[in-house]
Amino acid sequence: MAATAWSLNVHGTDAALMADCEAKIDSAMQAYNAQDWQAFFKDYASMVSATCTEQTFKNLYIERAHKSFGKYQSRTLMPTRSTFAKPVGLLVYQAKFAEKPATLTVNFYHEDGNWKLQQIRIDP
Repeated sequence: MAATAWSLNVHGTDAALMADCEAKIDSAMQAYNAQDWQAFFKDYASMVSATCTEQTFKNLYIERAHKSFGKYQSRTLMPTRSTFAKPVGLLVYQAKFAEKPATLTVNFYHEDGNWKLQQIRIDP
């Protein structure tokens, strides 16, 4: 499922950071496919914990994204639209879903010495 991002130049990253971020995205998207809200939010930053609820997951990812795009299949990094500069990071992908392609936008936040997910958007 992971994109081969390490070979691509994203401003402010190195191979270890990209591998860590890709693993977190993989985990979240596997949870998206399984419709498991708790697993989906497990790598999210504490600053957004109030929104990491079952209701949020159902509204954003089941009722909207899953119904429109279907199951997640793969992604390709768009390095020119991606960047990291503490305390925030952004990775943007062209993503393949079962029903139609989408743009997958993933925001990160540097918290307690680690990069955590802040938001995942799935847009046409």
